[in-house]
Amino acid sequence: MDGMTNEHDDGLEEDEQTDLPSAEAVLEEIGRGMPLQPTRLHALSEPSADTLQQLLRLWPRLVPERRRDVLAALQHEAAEHSVLDFHRVYLTALRDADTATRMLAVRGLFEEERPEIMRVLMPMLTEDASTDVRVEVARALGQHVLAMEFGLLAEDDAEALIAGLRDTIEDVEQPDEVRGAALEALGASSEEATAELISEQYETGSGKMKLAALRAMGRNASDGWLDLLIYHFDDEDPEVRAVAAEAAGLLLLDEAVSPLVMLATEDKDNDVQVAAIKALGEIASDEAERILTRWQRERHEPHIREALREALGSVHLITQEMRHGQSSRPDFGDEEPPL
Repeated sequence: MDGMTNEHDDGLEEDEQTDLPSAEAVLEEIGRGMPLQPTRLHALSEPSADTLQQLLRLWPRLVPERRRDVLAALQHEAAEHSVLDFHRVYLTALRDADTATRMLAVRGLFEEERPEIMRVLMPMLTEDASTDVRVEVARALGQHVLAMEFGLLAEDDAEALIAGLRDTIEDVEQPDEVRGAALEALGASSEEATAELISEQYETGSGKMKLAALRAMGRNASDGWLDLLIYHFDDEDPEVRAVAAEAAGLLLLDEAVSPLVMLATEDKDNDVQVAAIKALGEIASDEAERILTRWQRERHEPHIREALREALGSVHLITQEMRHGQSSRPDFGDEEPPL
């Protein structure tokens, strides 16, 4: 279906920018418990030092539910309008006493590639009291591994990042959820030692670590993982099949299209079907787009229709990025992973 994308509005209308209330007024509304009005929250984008001081004084007076609502609303607006920058607000909430609030604060920093953000998050990977928060931190650090691959991290920061993630993966006293998230994050590194670590966890790790290793193979972007991932398309566990499908899509290889088509059409598990369709959208080749477009013209159950809509949206977005020379896909080569 032409024009079906998930693009967000990257900017704000000129009159919307000029009609913004003061940040002080918005903070007062938040403190008084007034309904959160999305466009008024834009006034908190790139806050001044004075605004941050006001926020720091206000934050402890808000009940946890209100703090969560504010962070969730800011993240929604940032997703809709990429020019908005609330990272300083999220940073103020990283030490919140409420676990769910800290998780939201970390998620708000997912798209951040600033080295100073990485330096703030790194200690939380081992020091935060909550397993769930440490998992979110590991996932956020995955963005910085990608930044490292693009040469956007200084050597000292890159070394600290790699060492911190490896130490977490190898720390058997850490829950597998945290170790697995760290492995997935590190998977984007093109270092040979990373591929070796992925192989080690795949071969000897627990069930959760094996799943994390499969996900890491996709992030590792090495062609040599494809055969192993396709092998798992026949696994008896539908979660393994779904994870293998998504990882295969991230390798962006034409050779994965036919096996993914078979998985999408023949597997009986809904989640596996959706994962295979999503993977075809990630590959975004001409063949994958033709197949997805043809399927969209046919009658399908709601979960398939939604998956096709999102996959074609991904294809169109990737096509636009490549047309304008803005593709964010790293090329790590086609070295064989050590298995």
